[in-house]
Amino acid sequence: MKKSTKTLFFVLLAALIIAAGILLGNRLTNNTEAAFLDKYGLSGLSVKEIVSRLDSTTSDPSGLSASITGKSLVLSDGSKEVQLDLPKDQFYLSFAPYVNQTHPCGFHSLSGCQGELVNQQVHAVIKDSEGNEIINSDLTTMENGFIGVWLPRDIEATVTVSYNGLVAQAPITTYVDSETCLTTPLQLN
Repeated sequence: MKKSTKTLFFVLLAALIIAAGILLGNRLTNNTEAAFLDKYGLSGLSVKEIVSRLDSTTSDPSGLSASITGKSLVLSDGSKEVQLDLPKDQFYLSFAPYVNQTHPCGFHSLSGCQGELVNQQVHAVIKDSEGNEIINSDLTTMENGFIGVWLPRDIEATVTVSYNGLVAQAPITTYVDSETCLTTPLQLN
């Protein structure tokens, strides 16, 4: 074999080995992720379904913590962590209006944040910076006192919440680095 043919052969062989390694690595990562989700009864669910399940209750699967950023859902059990990308065109905002008490929050902990108003009906209006209504409806806070909504990504908006004649309003953004938990600005007056 000529030297150039040998070189080409080894370059192609190296490329094939690297590609196989990448595919195997992805398969192992996907298998690890699938096993993790299966362990907590979340396999086969979309990211939005997982968020809905974990954010709607205060009785999360034992040992599982979950938080959400503007980019991903982060699941952890202390020994493993799985990050699931959010839909590219959507942003999850969890907000908790309150009368007397709240906690400061930036990135929502689906397994740890607790709001004051549990299972209470409020009226929420979310308008973008051009005044277009994204949401205008009665919503019920979940067991954790929060309301979770999926919004269009990359907007600036205002959230207005009404409850028993009291009102609170706060600006929000839905960029990849925006906060996903809104609490302290939503004191109802």
